[in-house]
Amino acid sequence: MAVDGAWTIAFRTPGGPGRAEMVFRTDGGRLTGTYDGVAIQDGHTDGRELSFTAQLVSPFKVKIKASASVDGDTITGRARAGLITIPFTGTRTAA
Repeated sequence: MAVDGAWTIAFRTPGGPGRAEMVFRTDGGRLTGTYDGVAIQDGHTDGRELSFTAQLVSPFKVKIKASASVDGDTITGRARAGLITIPFTGTRTAA
């Protein structure tokens, strides 16, 4: 599916700019993988749109809920962490 593969995203938080690595695998509408090495949970996709949650522990413990759209080798989305929503963009990385 279109979302499978490794991705590098960039975002800006109140603490400054950040980057993260994501790896996605699909099986029908089920999405699995990692967000900066942390296993994603509750992952779903239709092949273009995706959503998942992840329990991050660095730089502090927080659960994020993310949704995004994939267009070719570009991903655009938003992650909700606590009370803030953080937009992100990224690109597929070469395997």
